[in-house]
Amino acid sequence: MNSAMRNLQTTLVTALKADAGLSALIGANRIFDAAPKALRPPYIVIGRHDADLRDAQETQLTTHLIDWHIWLSGPHRCDGLNIAEQLCSVLFSVETLDGGATLVQSRNMRTESAITPRNGWTRILVQTQFKLDISTV
Repeated sequence: MNSAMRNLQTTLVTALKADAGLSALIGANRIFDAAPKALRPPYIVIGRHDADLRDAQETQLTTHLIDWHIWLSGPHRCDGLNIAEQLCSVLFSVETLDGGATLVQSRNMRTESAITPRNGWTRILVQTQFKLDISTV
């Protein structure tokens, strides 16, 4: 299951980094596993990636929840939601994965927005779910 997590995340991040529309909104190479200390937003951080194995007779399904945190410097909620829309468009256009797993389903579980009181930055959380069949891996 760990290889499925790694392959899914690698495939998704590669698709996001290759998308010209997303790069136009946040800049190139602005997607990270951890929040960069010295870099000012905009950027996207993978906040969490959880996986759960569901065994069935014929298949092994894994359900992956991935939290994407979009950060913008300043109170720019509308801009953040535009980035979230582009993020989801790219994520849900992915059809094939590295490593042999089959993508069965992908969807947006929820989106939330907040302006942080400490610095006034905007944070948009997009929680996505991906279901993979890993029985062929």
